[in-house]
Amino acid sequence: MKKHLSSDRLVRLSWKERVGYGLGDAGFNFYWAIIGSYLVFFYTDIFGIPAATAAIMVTATKIVDAITDPLMGAIADRTSTRFGRFRPYLLFGALPMMVAGILAMTTPDLGLSNKIVWAYCSYGLMMLTYTVLNTPYNALSGVMTSEGRERSLLNSVRFFFAYLSSIVVGAATPGLAKYFGGGDRYSAYGWQMTMTLYASVASVLFVITFISTRERVVPASNKAGSNPLEDFLNLVRCKPWLVLFLVSMVFMTTMTLRGTSAPYYLRYFVQRPDLLGAYIGIQFVGLMLGALLCGVLTRFMEKKRLLIIALVMVGVLSTLLGVIPRPSSSGVVIVGETHEGVARASSLLEEKIQPGASYRWFQHMPVFWIIEKRVQLEATGDELSLVDHVGQKLSVKLVDNQEKVLADSAHLPLNILFIFLLNFAISVALGLKSPITWSMYADVADYNEWRTGHRATGMTFSATTFSQKLGSAGGSAMLLAILAQLGYQAGQLQQDSSLSGIVYIQSIVPGIFACLTAAVLCFYHLDRKVVENIQNELRKRHSST
Repeated sequence: MKKHLSSDRLVRLSWKERVGYGLGDAGFNFYWAIIGSYLVFFYTDIFGIPAATAAIMVTATKIVDAITDPLMGAIADRTSTRFGRFRPYLLFGALPMMVAGILAMTTPDLGLSNKIVWAYCSYGLMMLTYTVLNTPYNALSGVMTSEGRERSLLNSVRFFFAYLSSIVVGAATPGLAKYFGGGDRYSAYGWQMTMTLYASVASVLFVITFISTRERVVPASNKAGSNPLEDFLNLVRCKPWLVLFLVSMVFMTTMTLRGTSAPYYLRYFVQRPDLLGAYIGIQFVGLMLGALLCGVLTRFMEKKRLLIIALVMVGVLSTLLGVIPRPSSSGVVIVGETHEGVARASSLLEEKIQPGASYRWFQHMPVFWIIEKRVQLEATGDELSLVDHVGQKLSVKLVDNQEKVLADSAHLPLNILFIFLLNFAISVALGLKSPITWSMYADVADYNEWRTGHRATGMTFSATTFSQKLGSAGGSAMLLAILAQLGYQAGQLQQDSSLSGIVYIQSIVPGIFACLTAAVLCFYHLDRKVVENIQNELRKRHSST
């Protein structure tokens, strides 16, 4: 037997191997997080191509993904090296992906037409190299061990690091672009160097994953199906895989609706767009906690049952989020780029002014991400002219003659605190999903091998990844369609129907999709006992060969 393989399919992994595998997904999210959060901004505001062109380009890659994802899965399944089927791609694909990522964030001095060509080619190359690495990486978790609870723990560690690196990228990117750009956050060089840093770190993490992991689960026949089409047709005929395909697509629609509607929800309903960073940050912290809890909870509860409970909780908590009343006052003033008029302290504070008391106005200065310091202004009256405070965030305190604070408009009202609490609880429940379902995908690969005699781990994972991309695109399209139908007007006070629609998209609609996902899961029949029987049978087959 080759050195990289082991006959112990049901081995318990060491923490070194679990962490080593998880660091790989941290590397992928140094790319994925910047694509999801900043790519459109980069193309429109840094690179200088029209937003519609950028949107078409990003959408076009989904059509290419429909071919490249399963094709890469088929290629990986048929790879045979002394390092294994899937690990070699992490070693030999890291550098090409690094180069492609840097080129995608490079802005050559070209005319608009040539810029568009450059954007299509460089972005397409980056997504192609991403697929070449990410598809084998996903499949790797299915061949490191066959022990079901160990797979859940492995994916818990994986998604902890994935969410952690997403937080780092989301928080640090604007500051790094400004630092490398010599103080200019819109510097093309600053963005290119930021991507260079991320890609370099990601490449190191991919190599660590390659070194620290081992492939142990191999098919008895040691080959995939006779051709990729046969592998794909076997998947289509596999009921558990079809269930997971629908679960992944509907769930990603849920996640996309929550994520893409959050800026509208914070701006128009909560009336605190400045809290968006904290709101998204709370989501990622909740997702990280949910991922960690998954490894513990699956030792005491069946994966399917745990996931159904979590999704029903998402539905209930999302409904509660949808009925929270709108805050009566935001407590702060976000001054636009051009703003005339005044801000009144008496309208920002519920506390009435008392004899001897006075107001103290403050400007909020950003320090890092959601951290800021407050600098006191000279104004002490009820009114503050906004002409001299363009682009600033302002708040006010009411103090007595001893400078004791009687009221502070920056303190969050209970409505907003409850919104953040529910957002965190929903995210914890959602955090359980990814580790569980990725563990289920590995079980499906085993089931399909047991059923057909052929193992197609790469194809199983790649086709499911495509379902997630479909759900992401569908969620974005659904949001835009609903906003258009409700008469959404950017930057303006929203009408009742439009505002209610924004609230429902952030809360009740994702809750309904979560419950639909739970309903689909009821048709998944690979429980722990069935999977253990399959593992025992595959082990016997492997021993006999």
